[in-house]
Amino acid sequence: MNNSQKPNAIVASVVDAPVYDKAIATTAEHYRVMVIFVKAQMQKGVDYGTIPGTKKPTLLKPGAEKLCRLFSLRPSYELLYFITDFDKPLFHYHYRCSLYRRGEMVGQGDGCCNSMENKYQKQKYKIYDLTNTICKISQKRALIAAVLSSCGASEFFTQDLEAMYGGES
Repeated sequence: MNNSQKPNAIVASVVDAPVYDKAIATTAEHYRVMVIFVKAQMQKGVDYGTIPGTKKPTLLKPGAEKLCRLFSLRPSYELLYFITDFDKPLFHYHYRCSLYRRGEMVGQGDGCCNSMENKYQKQKYKIYDLTNTICKISQKRALIAAVLSSCGASEFFTQDLEAMYGGES
């Protein structure tokens, strides 16, 4: 860039390039669809929850699944790491969710869960009875992370505090 060119002028010339016209239109349409879908189809308490003191609602599993259907995404899970120690007892699962559309991977997200989380320490059940739940929660967290980033849903929802809302739908 020479000194006579201003950064805004360069950005404007790149954005105005014909090659970006379709991408800009596609992105604008995606955003429009998200706004309409969230307002019309996402139900508070089912698809997302509101946690006092947070600025954005928390995306729940049913909402993530609806967004997958909306954008024709198929989740696939890979177990990256696990600990199964019956003596401690410690159970930890780390999953990666990959989202596919027509065979092409379009996004990923990771999720972990372990038996040392406060909510499992306070359960009346023995931790051995909750290992499947811990495994499924890590998959759910991976799905939500993948959906938030792949669908552009982070503007509307967060995931950070989903464990505080109603037992993690």
